[in-house]
Amino acid sequence: MHICMVAFSDLRFDYRIFREAFSLVEAGHKITVFCTAFDKQPIEGWENIKIHLLQIDRSQSLRKLYPLFWRWAFKHLKSINADVFHAHDLDTLLPCAWAARRFNKPLIYDSHEFWTEQSSLVNRPLIRTFWTQLEKHLIPKVDRIITVSQAIAHSLNQKYPDAPSATVIRNLPLYRSFEKSNRIRSELNISRKSPIVLYQGGFLFDNGLREQIKAAKGFGNAVFVLIGSGPCEEELKSLVAKEGLREKVFFIDRVPFSELHSYTCSADLGLCLIKNSGRSFYHSLPNKLFEYIMGGLPIIGSNFPEIENVINKTGVGTTLDPTDIDSIAVEVRNILKNQQDLSQKHLSAISASKIYNWEKESDVLLKLYSEL
Repeated sequence: MHICMVAFSDLRFDYRIFREAFSLVEAGHKITVFCTAFDKQPIEGWENIKIHLLQIDRSQSLRKLYPLFWRWAFKHLKSINADVFHAHDLDTLLPCAWAARRFNKPLIYDSHEFWTEQSSLVNRPLIRTFWTQLEKHLIPKVDRIITVSQAIAHSLNQKYPDAPSATVIRNLPLYRSFEKSNRIRSELNISRKSPIVLYQGGFLFDNGLREQIKAAKGFGNAVFVLIGSGPCEEELKSLVAKEGLREKVFFIDRVPFSELHSYTCSADLGLCLIKNSGRSFYHSLPNKLFEYIMGGLPIIGSNFPEIENVINKTGVGTTLDPTDIDSIAVEVRNILKNQQDLSQKHLSAISASKIYNWEKESDVLLKLYSEL
């Protein structure tokens, strides 16, 4: 089967698309990807997949970039003899729906998040209305819906009762055994006496990072390391300076997923404290949660149903209110000072990594495609 995937993303850092594409290739399918390129650096590790890239300037407004991308996708999808069109997120569903209808082929809507409930849209009613109406218009044309958590699947099923029932395919990493690393410590020249508290992921507005940085004052002798990038990066760095935390809070630019595991394994505790600034965050199961598990890290997570369910079921950590700065600081100190409990949570994470991995989760994706 020839599968055409379309994504407004950076393939060097989009682990979900990579996992899905290569699982389908290993199952004998042919994959073509149409995607954006945010810079001119080569994309490595995508052998046996045909990739078409549109160079874009991320400094431009998305109001200009999306129409540019859609016109480019329309033009190139005309010539693709695909058997299935797979749209990664709502921002690619329009050209995929057009191509699927033109060639009378199946259409898959892979909703990586609850798009219309993102925190970035909550206080922007006009833009939110645009995306809501677009999704409402296109969803009847979809043959299968995929999303990342049971709560988001339930919400989509309620919102669109006449659409196909959503299939949950979680953001689980490929299985990698835990190997203790010194990568963060050596890269930032951090003392061995200082435990490393880690956040990895996007630097997004109002997703809880300000609270975590302020809480770092109370982390005792531990340091806080953030790996990633995003629209509020400079604001976060300014906050660190303002709070006098330059010797306490450190930044590492985002890391290609092929290298991320060694960074994760070099930390001592992972934070997955997403704020409830939109239903997409509240119902999310972030990549980082399972990447921490794969890296053997104890975790402090948000006390939201999906995150709490995984943490409680696996025994890898604890949950709390992500807006409570004092509680975050206290819990970090409590976990790090209790070596016996820390070791038990580490072992629980290693055990859970043998269950929460892409090798098991990919069966759901392959079954969905076999049904097409």
